[in-house]
Amino acid sequence: MSTPRKDEGSFTIEASLLLPIIMCITMLLLFFCLYSYQKSMLLQIASATTERAAYNWDNTHKETKGAYPVGEYDPLYWRIGDDALLSSLFGIGSPDGRAAVTLPAAGDGGTLPVVKLEHASGMVPANMPGEMRYAYSPAGRQISAELKRMLNLPVLDGILSDQAVPVVQARSVVAEPVEFIRTVDLMRYYGAKFKGGPDSGMDKKNAEIMLKKLH
Repeated sequence: MSTPRKDEGSFTIEASLLLPIIMCITMLLLFFCLYSYQKSMLLQIASATTERAAYNWDNTHKETKGAYPVGEYDPLYWRIGDDALLSSLFGIGSPDGRAAVTLPAAGDGGTLPVVKLEHASGMVPANMPGEMRYAYSPAGRQISAELKRMLNLPVLDGILSDQAVPVVQARSVVAEPVEFIRTVDLMRYYGAKFKGGPDSGMDKKNAEIMLKKLH
């Protein structure tokens, strides 16, 4: 006749086996939550920075919220030269009118697009390195930002594809309807001058081609 086995201490043995597994899973989930939060924060800052830069692109003197001192404006036709409008239309200089600023920005200045990017980069904290870029092409003007942040999460280094260094990108399109109309009118005026007729304007076909390039 077999004697029944005693189950004294079985709970202690099971707990000693399950508790480390549960703790590891819990800590891993906490690290994932921290990683997701950091990446979401990076994306929010990058999106806000590019949107404010695009909104304030028409005036370097604008603050983050859009306010600026009375009478402080950029030159009227600064976009023709500094904004690479001529290079995109006539192939002068860089064909895409790119400008870039490394974050955190040093504030050394340069061309007007670089100054605008440095002004907008003030929204990005110093512990978030990256780059802000501006590109002008016949398809439109675009401001983009790429931010990253070094996280001390050794548990996730071998699991995540980015080695626990989240990198985010955000883009915003610069839209200035008033300046678009002014530029089209300027091109029509000089188009008439180039044709040689004192009273003749640019015909509809050429105006349509110019509109497609500027839009």
